[in-house]
Amino acid sequence: MNRVPVDIGGWPPEAFWDWSVALYDRPGVETACLELQRRHRIDVNLVLLCLWLGARGTALDGEALARLCHGADRWQHEVVRPLRGLRRRLKARIADREPNSVAGDWPELAASLRERALALEIDAERLEQLQLARVVASLPAGAAAGGPGLAGANLRHYWRFDRRDRKALRTLLERAFLQAAPADLDDGLLWLDGASA
Repeated sequence: MNRVPVDIGGWPPEAFWDWSVALYDRPGVETACLELQRRHRIDVNLVLLCLWLGARGTALDGEALARLCHGADRWQHEVVRPLRGLRRRLKARIADREPNSVAGDWPELAASLRERALALEIDAERLEQLQLARVVASLPAGAAAGGPGLAGANLRHYWRFDRRDRKALRTLLERAFLQAAPADLDDGLLWLDGASA
């Protein structure tokens, strides 16, 4: 996910998206998300959803998680990842301007094209978040005690993270739960102690 604001108009209001954008702007969050994405090829939107639901007091169950992953995986595979790949290829072409190439002869236009690809990628991420929020809307908010412990449990249900992920996950919990005590943040990740790297 990127934090460049895009407004194509007609977007319905969505608390999850607003919360995600605010969180992503906090120091260390983008780096932590990208580290987890690179290491595991996971969907950052689902990581953010685990945190958001934890803050709302909503526990993920197996059935809801299966529905979330099915729809998100397909959207990521068919839409988001191809757009991300295009954006990255354009970035590489612009950085390595070969003589008599499109990017070499028209660098400003190639950079503009990359910016539009980025905007499309962000729109695709936003659409995915709208769908994720719709799927979890039926889950009871506030049914559990919200906080880093529940967010950690949601993350554990989502993916088989291991000890290598502790720093990134701790950063995400710290930034998502600014008022949480350090011990509560640590308790949210106790399950990693038994995970192998």
